[in-house]
Amino acid sequence: MLMTAAYGSSLSTEKVRLLRALIRDLKFLEKSKDKIHLELYTPNEKQQCSWQTLRCYLAEIGTLENDIEDEDVDNLRNIQKNLQGLMDLIPQGTGCKICEANDKKKFPAFHQDLSNFLISMLK
Repeated sequence: MLMTAAYGSSLSTEKVRLLRALIRDLKFLEKSKDKIHLELYTPNEKQQCSWQTLRCYLAEIGTLENDIEDEDVDNLRNIQKNLQGLMDLIPQGTGCKICEANDKKKFPAFHQDLSNFLISMLK
């Protein structure tokens, strides 16, 4: 089955693998979402700024390390590694806003927006 992304380009096998791994690892963090009380910059630009969006999510995910349960640290590191790997596979957009220009949201909303963004990249 051929999956296509925005602009009709086909998704590479590696990109699909990374996206599925990220979505799976984010599900593991879901149980901790009510225990994390941080507000995180949450991008609202989508496909045209995928690289910057991923970079922002990666930076914000890095701030969670001290606020998660010990058993979730490996999942968090996998998410960081896979976000970086995904960024390596897509081109940087232009004219996209910096991470700090986005609104801050509580972790449950951040988690949901990141999950939705990754799912949208699979389509």
